[in-house]
Amino acid sequence: MTEASMPPDLPDSRFRPLLTHALDGWRMSGTGHFTWRDTGSAPVLESVGGPGLLWYAAESFADCLLRVDWRIMNLTDNSGVFLRCPPLADDPSVAYAQAYEIQIDDRGVDNEGGRMDSPLHLTGAVYRLSPALERAGNPPGQWNRFDILAQGGDLTVWLNGRRVCRLEGGDRRTEGHIALQNHHEGSQAQFRMLAVCPL
Repeated sequence: MTEASMPPDLPDSRFRPLLTHALDGWRMSGTGHFTWRDTGSAPVLESVGGPGLLWYAAESFADCLLRVDWRIMNLTDNSGVFLRCPPLADDPSVAYAQAYEIQIDDRGVDNEGGRMDSPLHLTGAVYRLSPALERAGNPPGQWNRFDILAQGGDLTVWLNGRRVCRLEGGDRRTEGHIALQNHHEGSQAQFRMLAVCPL
């Protein structure tokens, strides 16, 4: 592998964890919510209902490296990690038009196109803007890691250490908030770590 194909090797000390048990600084937009679930080892944050976005209102970020540990429990689970969201009120739809979503959907469902396995809708894609180049996710029930590098209009996504997506020259917002998606009733996307390193 070339150096560019690997996630940036930054020390853990440069990352700031944003998920706390009290969800300090986070707000909910839309329907549904997130809840902490005891898994027997460590609590995980799980999506409930939807559609909605849990967004980090306390701070916005421009260029950064975002590291997220997540898993789905069933193949039909769907979620996303959003970067550069505008401030959100009760309607999260503005984020879909102005922010960037890193997709979590192992089926790659494209409802508008009426197909499955759409590269623009697969896990790791910058949703509808840049395709996932390969499937690198672990099966449902196993943890995955996103490393998401945002620099200007360029976004690079690594999934479990493999570079799966590269968007160059994106023309959406260059600064904004981070958010997690609760997609629909019955979906059980879980998160155990989300940390950011401003660049």
